[in-house]
Amino acid sequence: MKRTISVLVLSSVSILWGQAQQPRPTQAPQVLQPTLVAQPLDVTRVVTLKNPNRVSTSVIEGIGLIIKRTDNIVVLTGPQGRVDTAEAILRQLDVPPPPALRKNVQLTAWLIIASMAGTQDTPLPKELQSAVNQVASVFPYKAFNVMDAIELRLGNTGGGSLSGVLPRVAQVFPGGGLYTLTVGRVELFEESPVSLIRVSNFMLKVQDLYLNTNVDMREGQKIVVGKVNIDGTSNALIVILTAKVVD
Repeated sequence: MKRTISVLVLSSVSILWGQAQQPRPTQAPQVLQPTLVAQPLDVTRVVTLKNPNRVSTSVIEGIGLIIKRTDNIVVLTGPQGRVDTAEAILRQLDVPPPPALRKNVQLTAWLIIASMAGTQDTPLPKELQSAVNQVASVFPYKAFNVMDAIELRLGNTGGGSLSGVLPRVAQVFPGGGLYTLTVGRVELFEESPVSLIRVSNFMLKVQDLYLNTNVDMREGQKIVVGKVNIDGTSNALIVILTAKVVD
């Protein structure tokens, strides 16, 4: 009996050992497949500007687009969303300039005869006194008499001319007081508190005397724009220009 039991025990151990030695089935290694993400396709769009001088494409250069421009044509290439954004920005910039000021400017050219030894026939208008004092501080004139004044009204950014006869000037100039006043362009720049007025190609001809100049002046300011000696005398024609804005 003892021998039989030993055989059974060994048989059981042998069976268990055989089970432990059985090879396990091998598993194939897992291969990770890359995930493909669909990239947005680029689009190309042509934007035509109505006011090309007021639009700069530099504002959209940093958003990742290819930008090409010729005059009023802008070509945008890139993702759809960015192209839409760039076009919207260009449309906001593409607006006409503000309308020019429609106010008028009235110019007054005061003609004054300055004399070395003459007499002051009439008092000077107070508004001209400061300008005349500037002349008197430089030249030895003793008397200043206002002969006439020429008024010319012009539209902003416009020009014009005026011709005629100045009767009082005829007392000084033999042959009458023929004149021609021409302004090439007048421009109004509204500023605070006083507007700036630019007068380009101011030309005044009285008989044989001629003045030509450009002037930048404030509204209400009195500026001596020229002095011309009268032939054969010690007198001179002085022109003082004033300007004001009118409706």
